[in-house]
Amino acid sequence: MIKNIKYFSFLAIVVIIFVSAGCVTRTITVKTNPPNALVYIDNKLAGESPVAIPFIYYGTRKIVIEKRDGDGKLTHERMTAFEKIRAPVYEWYPLDFFSEMLWPREIKDDHILSYDLVKLNPPPIKEQQEKLLKNAEELRQRVNAPDF
Repeated sequence: MIKNIKYFSFLAIVVIIFVSAGCVTRTITVKTNPPNALVYIDNKLAGESPVAIPFIYYGTRKIVIEKRDGDGKLTHERMTAFEKIRAPVYEWYPLDFFSEMLWPREIKDDHILSYDLVKLNPPPIKEQQEKLLKNAEELRQRVNAPDF
């Protein structure tokens, strides 16, 4: 009888620990100036800035940001950044077992990244036309070349 009570007490303590255990919620938040720029994290569209996405693993992330107008033309320079997301001390081995499994509350690990975008100054229309004609002439010469 006493053996059953000890077993039940031990089982109850284990269940209480795992039920009350928290977890670590990891997010990357990307903010841009100006807002509403498209944000790609690891070559996947995350959304328009400001955007927060959850992640599981720490490490280097490739972040690409581009701002377009209603016609789909770039209004600001496309920015590519490689950000190293470092694990906090409580996520180092073997401390991560306690923070992930035994800590009684939820831990939030939010990494906020801010970027300022540079506005593109489109060249004058006359310059665009000259460049287009030059490219067309180069293409015509390559097509008429004997080794084509």
